[in-house]
Formats: sequence, C-alpha cells, structure tokens
Amino acid sequence: MDRRELRAGTRVVRAARSLPPGEGIPVVPPLVQSVAFDYGSAAEQDAVFGNERSGYVYGRYGTPTVAALEAALAELDEVDAVTCFVTGMAAIAAFVDACAISNGGRVVAQEDSYGQTRALFERWARERRADIACVDTTDHTAVERALLAKPTALLYAEAIANPLLRVNDIRALAELAHANGARFAMDATFATPLLVRPAALGADVVIHSLTKYLNGHGDVMGGAVGGSRAVAQAMRDRTILDGGYLPPHEAWLAIRGMRTLALRVARQCETALAVARHLAAHPRILRVRYPGLPDHPQHELAKRQFGGRFGGVVSFVLKDDSRDAAFRFLDALELAASATTIGDLFTEVLYPPISSHRRLPAEERRRLGISDGFLRLSVGIEEPEDIVADLDAALARV
Repeated sequence: MDRRELRAGTRVVRAARSLPPGEGIPVVPPLVQSVAFDYGSAAEQDAVFGNERSGYVYGRYGTPTVAALEAALAELDEVDAVTCFVTGMAAIAAFVDACAISNGGRVVAQEDSYGQTRALFERWARERRADIACVDTTDHTAVERALLAKPTALLYAEAIANPLLRVNDIRALAELAHANGARFAMDATFATPLLVRPAALGADVVIHSLTKYLNGHGDVMGGAVGGSRAVAQAMRDRTILDGGYLPPHEAWLAIRGMRTLALRVARQCETALAVARHLAAHPRILRVRYPGLPDHPQHELAKRQFGGRFGGVVSFVLKDDSRDAAFRFLDALELAASATTIGDLFTEVLYPPISSHRRLPAEERRRLGISDGFLRLSVGIEEPEDIVADLDAALARV
C-alpha cells in the first residue's frame, strides 16, 4: 500500500515506528520500550516463537535492552547466561522454586540470610510443606551434617550475609554441596562481581539484586540469576509464565548504573573500612561487624576471597543496646538516610528489627545476633569525614 494514500489519522498512528537508516553506532545502547515486535512473515514469527532463530516477539519473552543487560552481567560473573527479573526477591523465588521447591526437593539454607529470603523459605515450609533446613553456613560441619541428613537439591548462601556480614567460604561450600549431590546457589549482592565471582569458585548459580550496587542510584529494582544455559532456559520460562520479567526501562537504567560500578565500589569499600575503624573505637558503640576488621571471625578468609576489599556495609551495636537508643540515633542523623536498601550513592542506615528482619521472632533475631541496638550502615560516596561527623553527632544523642 502506498503510504501517500493513507489518511492523516492512520499516518499519525503509524509514524516513526522505526528509526531512519544512517551510519554510526550509539555509544549508549538504545532503550527499546516496545512491548510487541512485527515480522515480515508469519513463518519468521513462528521460528522465533519456536526458538529456532533469535528474535523478539513480546516484552514478557524478552527485549533487546534486557538482553543487553543480561549479556553484560553474564560477562561480569563469568557464567554462560543470565536471566533478569523485576526484583531480587523474584529472582530468588523463581530459581529456588524451580530448582527444588516445585518438585519436592530439599533446601539447606543460610540461617542468617536476608530476612525476607528467610521469610520466603519459612512461608514455603508452612504453605507448601517444603523441606528447608536453616544452618550456620560458616560452620562446615553443620552444613555437611545437614546435607547428609536427607537427599538435598540445593545449598543456598550469601557471599556476605545480610546484615550480620558473615563471610562464606564459597569454594568450600561448593565442594560440600557437590560431594552430596546438591547444587550450590550464591547470592553475591553485597560482594558484587568486583569482590568475587562465585562461579569461578564452584557455585552453580549466582544471584544478584540489581537494586543494590549494580545499579547503585536508588532508582531501579531488579534481580538476576546467572548460571548454565539450562538454568537460563528454566528461568526464562518463569519470566514468561509467572510474569516476573524485568521491564526494558529498568534494564536501561541498570546498564547506565553499572558503568560506574568499579568507581563507586572502590570508594565505598575504602570509606567503609575507615568508618568501621572509627566506630570500633567509639565509646558509645558496643560492637562493630565488618569483614575488614581483624576481629571479624572470617577476616582472613575475606582477605583471600575478596582481594583486599571488604564491601561497603558496616553493622554495629549501640552500647545502649535498646530500641529507644536505636530510634534516637536514627532520628538524629542528618546526612545519612534512614532507608531500607544498600549500595546507593548516598549513605543509608537500616534498623533490621523493624524492617528487613521484622518477620523473624525477637528471640530468633537475638539468637542470630540482631539485638535491639543493632544497626546496618550502607556507606555512600560522600566525603568520609562528613559521614563520620554525621554518625558522631547522632551517637552523641544516644
């Protein structure tokens, strides 16, 4: 049909459906926001739907922008393929369910993992009668005992635990899992690919919350599961049928954020170490947890495994180990935000008993080491002296 014969109402609807031809490769990848993709023939579309040729058909099945992010993440983590999800929790839920829960497989999981991860596991145990054992994954005897107790499909742990900052020996856990017929999945959100690449140490699957350091600007939520192409195929099926796919605009923003990951993380690690040392000597602090301090239980492991950097998160307990003292501290902060995430450009402080670990009973929180005066600090890229001054001023109110 000759476009000149079309009426104005039709022309405006169909205007600018494609970019005009021209030389030059954009230095920033284009944002392809389109939900649907047109084909010259039904046979071509059929071949893409049937995975006989590469291509895009519908946003939930994948888009070029999301594919660009997935390729970049796979390269960073040194895995065969990555599948992105709308949140980190969606990524965790999709993989653990597909790998174990949906077919009755048993899971051995880190007991002091992110509070919402543990809450998800406990919900599966209640609602689906899932067999999930929570153990201290830094105690390899306990891990082996749990793996030997029953056939286990999956061992799940965090590279740096949220919020207690225990450091797991990735290679040792991978060997324990594989020796007992289990797959090993590692959430590396706190470490990022700059501190460690778990797949290179034996992990079968690497999980990230893109919301945190990888994006790093506080304006995107997302998650990623990386591993073999078989894992990616299973995860892609989840994004299609469960609908937890990452939209292209979020993927585009995450790509933008990742470009400064090395600069941000280097600064945050350096400042976090300085802040941890300062807090450790502060008279109103009872205890500091940071892998870069010599008194951290896994300090030597962290040095070997992370190459001299220890992450941008510092946890500490107030000497007045009470909820009231924690609230006074949070309310007195002026520079740092009292916020519920990590890895942003700006410094944030979280109170886990009312947020990330609120669902855990108080006695279980205390058993793990999350007392009433426990706080988690995500160090930003502000000037270190200003961060310290803000913390000192708030501690003076405690």
